[in-house]
Amino acid sequence: MSEFFGVSGIDISKKVILITFLIFGVLTAAFTLTHNMQLSSFLELEQTDTLKNVERVQNAISTQQGYLNYINQDWACWDDTYRFIEDRNQNYTKVNLRNQTLAGIQVNVMLFVDKSGSVVYVKSIDNTSKEVPVPEDLLRLVEDGTLLTKSENETISGFVLLEENPMFISCHSILTTEYQGPMRGTLIFGKYFDNTLLTSLEDATCYSLSMYRTDEELRADSQSRFKNFSDFPDKPVIEPYSKEKIAGYFKLEDISGNPALIIRADFPRKLYSNSKKTLENMYLFLLLTALMTGVGVKFAFDRLFISRLIGIDNFVTKVRSEKDLSKRLSLKDNDELFRLSREINGMLNEIELAEQELKAQEREKKVLLDSLNELAIFVDPELKIIWANKAALEFMKIDLQKAVGLCLKNAPDISSPLSDYLRLEQIFVAGNKKSGEFTAKDGKVWFVQAIPVTEEEDGKIIGVLKMCRDITESKAAETLLQEKQVAEAANRTKSEFLANISHELRTPLNSIIGFSDLLYEQVYGELNERQLKSVGNISKSGKHLLNLINGILDLSKVEAGKMELSYKQFELASKLTTIKNLLSPIADRKNIQIEIDLDSSLSNIYADEARFVQIMYNLVDNAIKFSYDNGLVKIGARKKGDMVEITVTDTGIGIKPEDQSKLFKPFSQVDSFLSKQFQGTGLGLSLVKQIVQLHGGYIWFRSEPEKGSTFAFAIPIKGGKGKEGTTESDSKVQD
Repeated sequence: MSEFFGVSGIDISKKVILITFLIFGVLTAAFTLTHNMQLSSFLELEQTDTLKNVERVQNAISTQQGYLNYINQDWACWDDTYRFIEDRNQNYTKVNLRNQTLAGIQVNVMLFVDKSGSVVYVKSIDNTSKEVPVPEDLLRLVEDGTLLTKSENETISGFVLLEENPMFISCHSILTTEYQGPMRGTLIFGKYFDNTLLTSLEDATCYSLSMYRTDEELRADSQSRFKNFSDFPDKPVIEPYSKEKIAGYFKLEDISGNPALIIRADFPRKLYSNSKKTLENMYLFLLLTALMTGVGVKFAFDRLFISRLIGIDNFVTKVRSEKDLSKRLSLKDNDELFRLSREINGMLNEIELAEQELKAQEREKKVLLDSLNELAIFVDPELKIIWANKAALEFMKIDLQKAVGLCLKNAPDISSPLSDYLRLEQIFVAGNKKSGEFTAKDGKVWFVQAIPVTEEEDGKIIGVLKMCRDITESKAAETLLQEKQVAEAANRTKSEFLANISHELRTPLNSIIGFSDLLYEQVYGELNERQLKSVGNISKSGKHLLNLINGILDLSKVEAGKMELSYKQFELASKLTTIKNLLSPIADRKNIQIEIDLDSSLSNIYADEARFVQIMYNLVDNAIKFSYDNGLVKIGARKKGDMVEITVTDTGIGIKPEDQSKLFKPFSQVDSFLSKQFQGTGLGLSLVKQIVQLHGGYIWFRSEPEKGSTFAFAIPIKGGKGKEGTTESDSKVQD
């Protein structure tokens, strides 16, 4: 050690000082490097966090443009608008183009242009709903054809830089409500991107926003970051401009794809400043701690070790020079130096005492190992047992005398977990400790460990100590705890989902349906034919959406185990007839016949009447939906032991074999084309399956493409709660 540091001629005290300073220097360098690395990480973290905040601002602006495009498409593809371009009916403008209407849909400018490019009608309001002239530069863009669509499928969306303010622009071809042509012109909607909108975006995002126009000179606060707008990159630019704030810049393109606006969002640098301050305090604290520790170690080392070691050195030198073996050392404190002096004073007398102490230690080790529940066995290089504790002997069902000298591989009931699994021969060669978990044939899980034991002199391995602990119960408890945590988390998520859906969707939908029904019944006054049709469509769509939400909630209740069945006795034939009458108007549209084939021995059944109707409605409605025109839907009912089996058969499109695995899964439909051609969400069959299983029944199906499908379920005639049903294909059902 002295030669390594190049200080072989220096005493121990000075060497300690040098080593202390060296350690302090290394720690200082390590702390400085760590400080710089952490500071760099905080800068990267700040950049990432700022980019996420910039994306929030971008999404808020995109939402404004998306809303304008949606409203523009809704008005442009409207039969009334389509007729207005042709007949210029002033009643259209009086009813639909009021200032309050534009303010209500958050539009500042409306321009109706026919297919020849002539302006049919214009309307412009400011943010106070006051009518104002249409900007001249916007009209020029209409005259030169920049804002006019050329085909039925063309749309124009983006920004235009007007003299007064930038403006969101959305242009759509004027078509019928069915999105059919021929195109009669272009409908142009505009919304000012002014300070009022910028303020609302600030309120929505909680960030300070600034806007730069590309047709104006750069401001002083941005010139240092990019020379001109053409140099601005496609990705957002993040730049800290003070110790307290960091700015994010991103561009917005006009309708031609050129830069129109640069948006700057300012964010506080709390994450970086707080992290930097904490890191600096920690850096100073660690340096101070290291310095104080070094000084303390040096002082303690001199007082407790160096001075006493010098005394021992002087004593030994004196004894050697005087050859007086009667002298004895006298030192304080019961530590290593005290024991050294004691060994020097009584070297010969302590040999016997050391031997007695060694025997006592061996007895203590034996008592300690015998008290362990773990199996402990010590084997030699030939894998013969030298010693085993009480637990291992009881496990092998032999005593220690019979166990000693026995090869571990031949030991009863213990050779596999202690020998084969860890490969003891390799441990004697490599000298490495091994451990792991092992599952025995009887299902018990063991933690096994092999520790090589070496001689103190040459390090040769003289044996291996094997430990084996039964951890079956702890493993089972760990698995149960994990499953409980997963189940509790899933249950909380599902509860939150149900609460949010119920409050956020059902309440406003019921209001929409109620008010639309009042309008349809003309409670508030008479409506014309078109208005009645529109109000009826609102009510119909709202009820469809409410049924969908109810389906989702029912499915969630079943999965959460919160749906309870209300059993009652009812007449099966009457209930099937009710289903037929309820769905006959839908079937009549496709000229489909509905037939009922009821077993004469069936009369009344005992089940949840409302849920039974829900099952039958879903199955028969699906059969009608996927049947060809002039087809046949047949409802059958028969007894099957103590069960009633209901079948619904159609002559429709059928289901491909590769798609049949998708049935009975929530939100799953068998084909992407069918999901567009036939309305539905894929909840019906999943809910049917769950309700059937709640009744203690099962459901199955068979289907052949282009020849039709049969869906059937069976439930107990006299009721059967608590039985878990199954879903079976036709190949698993015995008729």
